[in-house]
Formats: sequence, structure tokens, C-alpha cells
Amino acid sequence: MLKKLLLICLILLSFSSVTFANAGDDLRVALVYGQYSAEISCDDEFTVEDLATGKVSTIPQGKYFLNVKDGKLTMGEQAFGEQITINRFEGKSLPQINKRRYAGSLVAKVQGDRLLINNVVNLELYLCSVLPSKTMPIWPDEAIKAQAIAARSYAQYMMWQNQNSAYDITANDKELAYQGTGAEKAAISKFIKATAGQILVDNAGNPVQAVTTSSTGGRTASAKEVWGREVSYLQSVEDYDSDSPEYKWEYHASPIMVRNFLEQNGYAVGKLESIRLSLLEEPDIDRSATGRVNYLIIAGDAGVVKVSGLQLMQLLSLNSTLFDVETGVPVPDTLNVPITNYYGMQIGSKDINIKVKDQGEPVWKNVIRSYHLLSGGKEEKITFRGKGKGEGVGLSVWGARGMANASSKNTYKKILAHYYPNTSLVK
Repeated sequence: MLKKLLLICLILLSFSSVTFANAGDDLRVALVYGQYSAEISCDDEFTVEDLATGKVSTIPQGKYFLNVKDGKLTMGEQAFGEQITINRFEGKSLPQINKRRYAGSLVAKVQGDRLLINNVVNLELYLCSVLPSKTMPIWPDEAIKAQAIAARSYAQYMMWQNQNSAYDITANDKELAYQGTGAEKAAISKFIKATAGQILVDNAGNPVQAVTTSSTGGRTASAKEVWGREVSYLQSVEDYDSDSPEYKWEYHASPIMVRNFLEQNGYAVGKLESIRLSLLEEPDIDRSATGRVNYLIIAGDAGVVKVSGLQLMQLLSLNSTLFDVETGVPVPDTLNVPITNYYGMQIGSKDINIKVKDQGEPVWKNVIRSYHLLSGGKEEKITFRGKGKGEGVGLSVWGARGMANASSKNTYKKILAHYYPNTSLVK
């Protein structure tokens, strides 16, 4: 009898985890949160229902501001309760929130002295809006399908994580930026429809946090090395992103520009004198397992600061934290040569490509290879040479494209299994 009871419990648990992961077809997207007011406008008349009283009011076309006053919602001259829905009339224009239209329904509520507006929208419609900004219709079908499932899984993960919160996800979520209606592309929507309902789950049957990155420079990063926490399905794997335009990149910055950015963010170091960072080819503790920069030591005549690679990436808008640093005067790629006529008068000029042979290593590399000294010269630059774009965790968008192009055997299922190991695809 005891064995039968244990068996029944295990079956119920297994069913509950899968159902839990797929529960609900609607997503609550926070369009406005933590604000005192929002603009509501519509080209046609629309309705507002007070959820406390059930009263439905018809609002004439025009522009209004929804505010919180004395713990109640107000719009123009009308006052409502703490929670309302905003809807269009059948066949009429969708109301706009801050000049954007959204499918589904709009639910506004009071949160303290602030306003929250959720767009309650069908998950598949939501995906049709967010996916076009993450891929291109001309890309391989299998790569787009893989991205569709990753996006759906991430959205389901957010629903699962935030089921007891006021909303599931924000419209400006860094993984899935939501633009509302008008962003859809039929050539991409068809792959969302083709994979409808399919998501990735972990070993416990819960939806996975299927984050993506643009490209990684040859190898993805694990969640542990970037976020500091272990995630079984976000491990470092080989990437196939060599066709990415950001596979290798270069960025030049003047020392004064870097100094200004540092000072604007509370790092007062004065005139820059040196940057300490180990070489990518000889990584030290200042780099992660895949070579990404954990931190740099930047010294100036007014002090020394320790800046994380992620902070510097954000300050300077670098593509990634996988980079080397060089200091000095960059060697030009071209030489401008004047063109003269028979009389020696200049009549034009021409850029000639040049290639410096046997340039040798910079002097600082022969002294202390992790120190990059700054002399203060007028033409001096700090050069960042890096690879990849993004944090480097999860499915690489260009890597998925590379896998799909490499072989017809690399289906979306194989692509997902490669970038998200220890997961299962369910529907």
C-alpha cells in the first residue's frame, strides 16, 4: 500500500511541474510602472471599466493623462477606483499607452502613490512582437525556430518566477524588448506558429531562463562566471559565430574620454597613468574561465580604482567584456599621398593602404605584460580589441545561424540542445 501511495505522489508531482511550467496563455507585461502618470490616447472612443464597481464608462476620442490621486485613478475629470481596464470598442482603434498600441487588454492599478499599467496579452502574439528585433527573416529556418522557442521559454520562466508579483515581465526587459503592435513580421511569425507551445524545461520540469546573446567570439560563457551563480543549463559551450560582424571588434578611446566617463560615475582618478589587465593569451585572476574581464585596475595621478569589466563595458558601450587593452598611438591603416601635376601643383590626393611589417610588440609588453602605461602624448589612444557582443550567456544568435548553415542535420532541436544542455523540449 505504501509503495502505491509513493508512486501516486511521484506521478502527481511530475504532472504538476509540467502543468506549472505551461500554465496560462496570457502574459502580464508592465508597460508603465513606478510612475506618477501615463498618457492615454485613442483615435476613437473607448471604454474604461472600474473593476471595483463594474461600472463601464465611455471615453471620447482624444488624449488624456491617467494619474493617481488620493489612492484612486483619475483620467481627465473622471475618477475611478484602484483598478480599471481600458478597452476599445469592437472594430475601433486600439487605445495607446504613451503613443504605442498593444493587443490584448490594458489593466491599470494603483501601487502606493504610483501607477502600474499591465498589458495582458496572449503569449504567442507577444512573441510575434518581440522576436523580429532579435532575428532576420532571411536567416535559416531552424535558427529562427530555435530563437522562437528560447523566447517562449524565457517568457514562461518569467511567468513562473513572478506568478505572485504584480506583473510577469517589463516591456523594456533586456532579453525581450516589447514594442506592441506594428513590430510583427509575417516571415518570422510563421515560425512562432510552427513551434507553438514548445518550451525548454529543466530536470525539475520547470521552464528555463533561456537567455540569448548576439555572439561570443568562439565560446559562450557560463552563468557562474558572468552572474556568479550556477545554472545547470547555462554552461560554457563551443560557439559557431565566426560569421558575426562582431566576432572581432576594435574600439579606440582617448584617455581624457575614459577619465571623464569614470569621473561621471564616481571614479575620481585624475589624469590616467596606467591600466592593469592580464593578456587574453595569458589570463590571470582578473579574467573569467573563458577570458572575459572580471576587473581592471586603473591608476591616475589622483588615485587608483578597481572597475569591473561589465561596468567598463557599459560606460564605454563596448560590445562585450572579452577584450584586450593596448595603449599608445595607433598605426594608421592608410597613408594619404598628394597627387601633383606636371608643374608640381597638388591637384588631389589618394589614400594608399599600408601594412607595417615586423612592427614588434609594444614596449610595455616586454616590461610587465599586464601593465599598460600611458605617457600623456597628444595622439595617444586606449585601444580595446575584443570578441563577441553581449554577456555571452545562453544561445548565441549568430552561433545558431552558423550551426544551421553548416549542416541540414542541425535542426532547431539540436541547436537548442547544444546551447542549453541538461534541458528537455516539451509541448
